Amino acid sequence: MQITNLTPKGKRQTVIWLDGEPAGFLDNRDVSSYRLEIDTSISEADWEKIVSEVILPRGKRKALELLQVQDRTVKELHEKLLASDYSESQSWEIIAYVASFHYIDEQRYAVNYVRAHAKTKSAREMQMVLMRKGIEQDIFRNAYEQYQTESSDADDGEEEESPEIAAVRQFVAKRVRGNSMSEKERQKIYAGLQRKGFAGDAIRRVLSEYEWTRSEE
Repeated sequence: MQITNLTPKGKRQTVIWLDGEPAGFLDNRDVSSYRLEIDTSISEADWEKIVSEVILPRGKRKALELLQVQDRTVKELHEKLLASDYSESQSWEIIAYVASFHYIDEQRYAVNYVRAHAKTKSAREMQMVLMRKGIEQDIFRNAYEQYQTESSDADDGEEEESPEIAAVRQFVAKRVRGNSMSEKERQKIYAGLQRKGFAGDAIRRVLSEYEWTRSEE
């Protein structure tokens, strides 16, 4: 393999380019220690040794630091690692390492997300957000079902309000003062809730709790 370029990464690190492609980065002292220079060759075995001894251990520490700050999906962690100049293959190897210790768990991520947002977002909204983060549909469904089961188990014997009703009620309360609204306000709120994916039955139930007057012509 040919070292085709060495580009600075901040003041202390260098991205190594092999055969015209970025292959990872090293501290400047490592570049000197391994005597890496532009237009020189390096064997595949020697490069793999550098990756296994230097790049991957540092990448694993980086991933753990990112996950300590906040839980992340596989997609989010992958994007972070690529943005930090780890190669595609290095990124996936690092992710496999942290996943093997359950430091990254998409089912857990989805459950925690639903718990945090079920009373402010519709199921469809939550699913769309999680899909953008790389969470598969089945994982979301399982997470939502788990949340519903937890909510049901917490019932104290009184009729329990569903998370969707609670989310609709919160949405309406932020937009209406008092216990009445005009017909125009009602139509606007209904349309807004529909766009967010709330069920018509839930919307009508909450809106029925408000008095409303017809708009003046």
